Amino acid sequence: MASRSRHSRGVAPPKPFAIRKRSWAIFNAYCYEERPLDEIGRTYRLSPTQVRRIVDDVETQLGRARGAERMSLGLESAIEDLGLSVRTRNALRSVGCDIVDDALRLDLSLVVKGLGEKTREELLTKLERAGFPHPMRDEQPVSEIRILERSLERMRRRIDEALGAVAKEIRLVKQRLRKNMARREVKKASPAVSDLTPAPANDYPSDTD
Repeated sequence: MASRSRHSRGVAPPKPFAIRKRSWAIFNAYCYEERPLDEIGRTYRLSPTQVRRIVDDVETQLGRARGAERMSLGLESAIEDLGLSVRTRNALRSVGCDIVDDALRLDLSLVVKGLGEKTREELLTKLERAGFPHPMRDEQPVSEIRILERSLERMRRRIDEALGAVAKEIRLVKQRLRKNMARREVKKASPAVSDLTPAPANDYPSDTD
């Protein structure tokens, strides 16, 4: 069903006031939890056909709500009007995003403080539902590649720094070894102190002998 493909990549929004609690639970089970129709039917004692009908009905009501939301929202609307969580709103405010247009211009391929994977996905989903799909939706594969490239570049720099430190330590050890070996060679080449000391007088042959 098209309902699942439209909603499965997002996060389940709060239940609209006009939709019954049971119908909303069935809709979430199918679209967001991706449970099979027959399994949902067993849970709520419904046939797969009845479950499908409920999902379609909720989808229709959501479509009407989204249409009304699009009419009320504009590029100059405050980001609070998107229905974002407090955490996501605060993160956007901290980087200067006050209106919908600011959020659309935000480069999400870069690291944005406070916008992790879940909050980023929430923002993209809310913008899309409001009729303002973020350019990153089409460029997401390229953006992911850029993020991976930056991660690999940081890893390469760290490895180079670590190898440079190891190479420096090896050079210092070699220098110390050479100095120690040079001292030993000097000691071997120098005559012993006993060889330079004159023999005692009584060790020389006597003239009377």
